[in-house]
Amino acid sequence: LFDLDTDVQNQPVTVGIRPEGFILDEEGVLTLNLTEVEVMGRDISVVSYHDACQSPTVRSIIDADNHVLPLEGKVRFSVKPHKVHIFNKETEERIRF
Repeated sequence: LFDLDTDVQNQPVTVGIRPEGFILDEEGVLTLNLTEVEVMGRDISVVSYHDACQSPTVRSIIDADNHVLPLEGKVRFSVKPHKVHIFNKETEERIRF
C-alpha cells in the first residue's frame, strides 16, 4: 500500500486516517461494516466500524456524487496516502513516510 523509508524498522504501529482520506472503491483493500449514511450537502458522511479499530466508529467523508447502498452492510475504500498518519504504538511518535 505504501513504500516506507528503508530506515524505518518493523514495529507495532497505530494508523490514523483523516475522514476526507477515504475513497469509495469497490476494489478497495479496506472493508468496513456500514452503520449509516448521512447526506451533508455536497458531501456524504459514511459511518462504519471494524473490529480492529480502537474507536467504536469510523467516519468517512466522500463526495455526494458517490452512491453508497446502506442495505449492503459493507463498504470498501482505498485511501489517500497523504491523509494517512502512522504512529509508533508505544511512544505514539509519528512515523514519517
